[in-house]
Amino acid sequence: MNTKELGVLAVLTLAAIGATAASLRSGPQGFASDKRGQPVFQGLVQRVNEVASVTIRDYEKSFTIERREDGFVNRESNYPVKADAFRDLVVGAAMLTYEETKTADPSRFGDLGLAEPGAAPETVGRDVTLRDAKSNVLASVTVGNRDTTVGGAQGGTYIRLADQKQTWLARGEVRVPMPHTAWFEINLINIGRDALAGITVQGGGRDEIRTVAEKKGDDIKLANAPEGRESDSGKLMRLSFMVDPISFQDVRKAIDAQKPDARQMIVTSRNGLRITYTSIGALADGWVRFAVEATAEEGNAEAEDFRKKTEGWDFKLAAHEVDMLGWGLMDVSAEAKPKS
Repeated sequence: MNTKELGVLAVLTLAAIGATAASLRSGPQGFASDKRGQPVFQGLVQRVNEVASVTIRDYEKSFTIERREDGFVNRESNYPVKADAFRDLVVGAAMLTYEETKTADPSRFGDLGLAEPGAAPETVGRDVTLRDAKSNVLASVTVGNRDTTVGGAQGGTYIRLADQKQTWLARGEVRVPMPHTAWFEINLINIGRDALAGITVQGGGRDEIRTVAEKKGDDIKLANAPEGRESDSGKLMRLSFMVDPISFQDVRKAIDAQKPDARQMIVTSRNGLRITYTSIGALADGWVRFAVEATAEEGNAEAEDFRKKTEGWDFKLAAHEVDMLGWGLMDVSAEAKPKS
């Protein structure tokens, strides 16, 4: 999203605020306040082009999204984020208008989703701070639960401003992607059943598991089943789902060196790709590093695209995928059925 596009958003935001004000004048009044209908952040709508970064602190962590010339990235990892997510959050903050005063009692903040970190995760507010290129704060707000009883398409949101105890119900919505990975395009590539040729899991002082799909569309089967055992089709199907799609739960800069005998998973496709997962650090932590190579000319384009998305970063897998990387042969096989 470039500056011109954000400028168009500013015009659209002004129009939306005007429509909101009109609805306030004509709609039911309910509980009034001396700020009712006023923008929460005066002048922000005219300055949306100046927003250079957004910092979010939730119950779990703090992270910053920055605008760069070529897009938007997570500052900590330098990994690209969704432009729409940045836009929606900034415009949402600019459109917030006061609706009602709420509690100023900190013991009740959790009821509105505005509690401080350390409380139950579902009650903790999300601190959102918008800054310009010189790190000047343009807006700072704690965002809580939604309230759909407020009129208008967007409904309302409970908020609390920085260093204030007073809480408010505001018209509008500050869309903070949750969880943290919702900022990213987490699906890196799909290797579906028709494309999957085989999966091998090896290293790390654990069993080697070799699977193969003999022809296009076949389920993968164990190529090295222990004597007296056969493929557990259910477990191997779960393993194949791990690559359809290949996705992640978090991302960081690649720093630590991989161990020589780290646990690995090697995925081969029928369209000329070989993708290797290598565990970084303790296997249970779930961090892996990807490598890709084209095994045929037809895989060159996909390999290059995958490399651009993954080179220089480590990725955290979902917990159930980490478990599968630790499987042994007994986990993916069952006692062979007697031949009739």
